[in-house]
Amino acid sequence: MKTLLIATAAVATLAIGTAASAQDVGHVYGSLGYQQTDNDKTDSKLGSVNARVGTKITPHFGVEGEAAFGTNDDNGVGGNYKLTNKAAVYGVGYLPVSPSFDLIGRVGVSDTDLKAPAAAGKMEQGTALDYGIGGQYHINPAYAVRADYTRSDFNGDKGNADTATLSLVKKF
Repeated sequence: MKTLLIATAAVATLAIGTAASAQDVGHVYGSLGYQQTDNDKTDSKLGSVNARVGTKITPHFGVEGEAAFGTNDDNGVGGNYKLTNKAAVYGVGYLPVSPSFDLIGRVGVSDTDLKAPAAAGKMEQGTALDYGIGGQYHINPAYAVRADYTRSDFNGDKGNADTATLSLVKKF
């Protein structure tokens, strides 16, 4: 009997989460946040402001675009570095855990430009395969707080970058 009750509760929880998530299909969302990136090639920790725009295509899959602009510089290999800009597109998977919390996974491509030490001028870190995980807590039907981690594997021998982001999400 206990097993039946636990199984019923688990199915009901998933069904409620999926139903709540299904309401978001087709709605556009935007977010504004701060991210900290640790770059292994330049040995720098760079902060930036990021903005995202996306939509859910199904209750469990969506797409989003991202742009980021640097806020600080950091001493790394050979001098000071600063993120000039980053642009990216992602496919996003959603796993509703409860009506107010989703786990998120994302995979995409990005292009990153860095301002390098004076001798090197503007440095293009280049195109990268990005992948990451995160979570999103819905404060109310219109707003959510999202935290995620994204790994960027740059083409060639241009290294890797690990980015942690905290964002406020607004559904339109």
